[in-house]
Amino acid sequence: MFLITRPAGKADHLLEALDDSGVPYLYQPVITTQMVQLKAKDLRLLKQADLLVFVSLSAVHALEQQLDPSELSAPLLAVGETTAAALTRWTGRSVLVPQDQRSEGLLGLPELQDVAGLQVVVVRGNAGRELIKQTLSQRGALVRYVQSYSRIPLPLDGAMLCQQWRQQGIRCVVATSNEILQRIFDLVPVAEHSWLCQLGWILVSPRARDSALTLGIAAPRIQLAQSANDDALLEAIQQFKKDLL
Repeated sequence: MFLITRPAGKADHLLEALDDSGVPYLYQPVITTQMVQLKAKDLRLLKQADLLVFVSLSAVHALEQQLDPSELSAPLLAVGETTAAALTRWTGRSVLVPQDQRSEGLLGLPELQDVAGLQVVVVRGNAGRELIKQTLSQRGALVRYVQSYSRIPLPLDGAMLCQQWRQQGIRCVVATSNEILQRIFDLVPVAEHSWLCQLGWILVSPRARDSALTLGIAAPRIQLAQSANDDALLEAIQQFKKDLL
């Protein structure tokens, strides 16, 4: 039994694919997202940008509710294919996306090598990695953030959840961000952390794997999906099932 923890609204396609594949799962998000109202300054930044970078699907959806896409004239870049697909559906424009669907992959794109003097606007949620801003600033770009949504921990009873997960026979947890991984350990009582560490974990980046190792999860219990998109997660889940047989 797999535990899927992706936030509500971002898990629908994955859950449908699991249903179609006959893979047993329990769905329990541990964080949610909430749109942040754009300020006049944000709108100016978006309209005046030389390059627009979107780091997540939620960043696109939250902006989509507040802005006409015709107001965005700068080239569009996305960290992942799912985010890029949502941007294309909304704007009707092509979107640059790296094969390596991480910040590191984005920063490797030829279009982001010579950015001195350009104004780059990164659309994201609250907090998150600083790698894109730091690297592009070192390359001479003027980097600004526009926060279009917030990630909010759900008020859950961790002890009750852990009991439910044990009873349901959870063998593997799918966590698509460091924040979700940490939130699970924050929710579950410390006495049950050893049980969490005995589970399999499907994560989506080397950075998340490092965090998992720090939390006490042994390396053989961690499997990295190629990315956080649905196809990559489904492939990792199916591989985990095969490894159990």
